[in-house]
Amino acid sequence: MPALTTLFPLTTLRRQAIFYALAYAGTGASLPFMPLWLKTHGMTASQIGLILAAPLLLRAFSGPVSGLWADSFRLYRTPLIGLACGGALFYALMVMGGVFPAARFPIYLILFTLGFSCMTSIAPLNDSMTMQLSRLENFAYAIPRAIGSSAFIVTNIVLGFILLVMPTDAILIWLVAAAVLTALGGRYLLGTLVRPGHAPLGTTGAGFSRLKVLMRDEGFLWLLVAVGCLQASHSFYYAFSTIIWKERGLSSSTCGYLWAVGVMAEVAFMWLGEGIRRKAGPWRMLVIAGVFAVVRWGVMACSPPLWVLYPLQCLHALSFAATYLAGLELVQRLTPKGYESLGQTVNAAYANGVMMGIGTIVSGAIYTVFAVKGYGVMAGVAGLGLGCAVWLYSQRARLLAIRT
Repeated sequence: MPALTTLFPLTTLRRQAIFYALAYAGTGASLPFMPLWLKTHGMTASQIGLILAAPLLLRAFSGPVSGLWADSFRLYRTPLIGLACGGALFYALMVMGGVFPAARFPIYLILFTLGFSCMTSIAPLNDSMTMQLSRLENFAYAIPRAIGSSAFIVTNIVLGFILLVMPTDAILIWLVAAAVLTALGGRYLLGTLVRPGHAPLGTTGAGFSRLKVLMRDEGFLWLLVAVGCLQASHSFYYAFSTIIWKERGLSSSTCGYLWAVGVMAEVAFMWLGEGIRRKAGPWRMLVIAGVFAVVRWGVMACSPPLWVLYPLQCLHALSFAATYLAGLELVQRLTPKGYESLGQTVNAAYANGVMMGIGTIVSGAIYTVFAVKGYGVMAGVAGLGLGCAVWLYSQRARLLAIRT
């Protein structure tokens, strides 16, 4: 082991990157493969939909609550370890559905909601920790996050091959193992970074009074709307792009290639775009992301030929990844000192969760009425986000002055 650590020293960047990989290995299994596990364990299509939707709809509540709870701890890593342990426990208890078959649906509904909520609450808290560390030790915070996205992709591939030779119970085993490894990683990999201005439960400034302070903040609210609209504009794309492409006669493999190009562009931007991000800055980057989101969906609404779809998919690096990274940094800048973790969890819950969920719900009606022209509606939604981003850019000096 000493020889290994000499050849591959565990710097803070590498520790954060490994932790991201462990956490996203679980998410990479739950999102694409959990429906298959539920189906093989007796759930109907409608029941599967309810089980998968429940934790997403509850993010409006679970996100702020997890953030408030995390703020009560002195060390950043403590709530991360607790959430991972909770995720492992709740996922493991899902085997009780086999013991009580008559109660399978409520058992799966409750336990999956709790387990998934625990594991998805880890990401925004870890984002806040990584942002703080990147400033203290001068490394690119997007690199560990890019490794997390890479682990998500690798998990999809590896678990897919495993399921060719093993029963679907391997999915639940993977989820539990990933959660346990995430907890161990939090304990033995993450450092002892102290949370600034942490508010123990029961003290002045703790609890929902902190949430009220945050939600009354002008800059933070505009940021939520800007990021929320830009991310929600992707909902129609996620829900109906494959259907639209196949209706145009594209093969399943071609659709898969188009999706892969988008994900690879996102990861490449996180890996290689640090110079661009530093030069542009988060305020300008959010505006740039808004411009390219409007362009992307506007052109998609015109049913472009296949050769145009590939460069449009590359714009995922800007419409999604640039929005995500700019949002992370602006949350850190626009929230009061000591409120950073709470700000990240609220941003993840509302801008990247609830608004995306609303967009997904209405996308069905949009597709029914407009078909491929529904991308034009999303261009309008992205335009609203762009307008908010432009306002934030114009007011950046005033908003930052309030913090000083």
